[in-house]
Parts: sequence; C-alpha cells; structure tokens
Amino acid sequence: MHQTLSRSRHIFGSAKKELNLFGQPDYLDRLTEYQSYFPRGAKPGARYFLESTPHYFHAPNAIKDVAGQIKSVIPDARVMVILRNPIERYRSAYIHHMQKGRLPYSASIDVLTDDQIMLSTGLYGKILSHWREVFPDIIVLSHDRLKTDAPCLMRDVFTTLEIECDLDFRGAAAPVHTSEEKRRSRNWPEAPDLTPGLREELVDFYREDVHRLSEMVDFDVIRWLDTEAS
Repeated sequence: MHQTLSRSRHIFGSAKKELNLFGQPDYLDRLTEYQSYFPRGAKPGARYFLESTPHYFHAPNAIKDVAGQIKSVIPDARVMVILRNPIERYRSAYIHHMQKGRLPYSASIDVLTDDQIMLSTGLYGKILSHWREVFPDIIVLSHDRLKTDAPCLMRDVFTTLEIECDLDFRGAAAPVHTSEEKRRSRNWPEAPDLTPGLREELVDFYREDVHRLSEMVDFDVIRWLDTEAS
C-alpha cells in the first residue's frame, strides 16, 4: 500500500519504509534525520508526505506514547491503520521471529506468549481507543478488504484524504506472502502453522477486545473469532 500510494502525484512516500522515528526515545534529537527522508521539492505539488511504520500502533506505556509523540511534532498528521485478524497476525509474527532466529523453528506453533509483544499487539480495541483520543480522525482500514478488493479500498483512501485518485488500478493485486513461500525461503521441512488448540486459546484471549473493536469500526471483525473461518 505504501508503494502504491507513493505513485500518486499528491503523495510523496519515503523510499525507506518503517522509519520508526517516533518509537525511539531520542526522537526529538533525530528530526533533522527524519526530514531528510522527505527532501524539499522532491515531488512538487505533493499534499501528503507518507511513511509506514507498523510498530507505531501500540498503547502508551511508562516509557513512551507514540501517538502523543507524533502529535507533539506533527499536530495535523493524518494517521491510517490497517487491521488484520489478530490471530493471523500472531501467526505471522511468530513465523517472522522464527525467520529472524529469535524463536526456534517448529512446524506446529502451540505456544501462547507475549514474547516480542506478539500477543498484546493484537489488542486493537484497547490500542485504537487511545489513538482516537489523540487523532480523532484516524483512518481505520480492513486488511481483509485490502486482500480482496485493494483498488476499491485505495480509491476510498483518496476520497477520505480529499485528493484526486490519479492511479490506474487495472490488474492490480495486493501481494500476499504465504507461509509456503517463507518455508521455501528458509528450507524449512514444513510451513509453520497454529495448532487448533492454540487457535482456540487465541480466540478466547482476543474475544473481549474484538467485541470492543466491533463498536469502533465499520467493517465486520466478529468473524475473526470464528476458528473455522480462520
């Protein structure tokens, strides 16, 4: 999505994704570095300057409040978040940390853990409640819709941002990185997947928060709790 939106003449996207400036304790000391990713005159007439850092989307803690830190530097920022099924997000995160060597490879993922904050990152209702207090007009999008109807979703984003949609989406499709592709890239004997038991545990863990989220967004999230659909 970052790459697609960056093709618009109205949006300048940073060449490097996941700048993660506002997740750092010294973010105020690094603003000159941050600005260097958006050189003046790089795209004349651009209305928005885009960066994409998934790790920003967390609830505040004793150390940092990313939403508040962004607000202090860019008070009129437009914030957009794409939410995916937290159970599938946990699975994806677990496999990612396997790839990085932080967790041992296993074909069957059966561990419920908040190591690497894999579990708490999926508490979207709790997290979104805080971000909406800081950025009331935060744009919340469905990852499911990005997979099934990316062109229409993109057009809606342009409408929300009040800019002309100047992109041609014919033949466009959202890239999907499958577990099988990850298996082949690592020469794993099997593609890792959640065990049915762990999937049930995750549904139970996220149930209350998903119901909370359902009252805050305009797309169906309750079906995330359907283990058969997952």
